[in-house]
Amino acid sequence: MNYPVKTPEQLGDVLKGCRKDMRLTQKDAGAKVGLQQRSISEIENGTAHVSVERLFKLLSALEVDLVVRTRSGASSNQTAPDW
Repeated sequence: MNYPVKTPEQLGDVLKGCRKDMRLTQKDAGAKVGLQQRSISEIENGTAHVSVERLFKLLSALEVDLVVRTRSGASSNQTAPDW
């Protein structure tokens, strides 16, 4: 399922929902990837600036991907990066 996210608070809500769907506590999710329960709480509540590394650790624990796409109606003249 896709969940459009435009704010840190929305991201926290989505991640919290994913965690609960997996029936994981914040402590369980953190333990899977070496994060403290407090870090998971801060990410979910949007109360702290989170590093990209920590965000990706939580995404990994929740078995979800981050997808970046252009917004609908955005210029179609853009090309994919040459990675």
